[in-house]
Amino acid sequence: MCNAGTQIDSQILYKHQQEANRKNDREAAPIIIATDLRAPDNIASILRIAEAAYSTRVIFVTDKNQQIEFDNKIKRLSRDTDKEINIEQYEVEEFLTLCHQLPAMIAIEITTQSENIFNTSLPDKCCLVIGSESHGINSRVLEKCQSAVHIPMYGNNGSMNVSHALAISLFEWRRQKQ
Repeated sequence: MCNAGTQIDSQILYKHQQEANRKNDREAAPIIIATDLRAPDNIASILRIAEAAYSTRVIFVTDKNQQIEFDNKIKRLSRDTDKEINIEQYEVEEFLTLCHQLPAMIAIEITTQSENIFNTSLPDKCCLVIGSESHGINSRVLEKCQSAVHIPMYGNNGSMNVSHALAISLFEWRRQKQ
């Protein structure tokens, strides 16, 4: 006898998701802010993760001349979640003039002031800010964040993929708000 159960049929899974969606306020989910991302795989993963956590807004902040092309590769890898999400793109200077209109910006970054995300009460309304794969959050954007959280690492590696860190953070926010 299997204690794990059996895999759920895709139609039943779809019905479960629709029921869960009726119970969750889509507008309450965090806004995602991603700075200086370059890898199409990570960009697509971020869109999929945002949609899975029921976030409706993703803001990409880039340097001048580094605009993201939302081409067929990203659309295919994101499984067309771009249709469910409001995607915005700003250069750093423009974003800095707009960020005061956003809810509390929480950096997902290891900093001198960051706290363990699992020991932190995340705000009901917030933005989760992530940075590039190699350089982290743009320093000018990080200065605008109200706080920073990090995910504890137990192995020898000191960091994880940015999309994985976002997934953990979004679902920790969801867990806290249930």
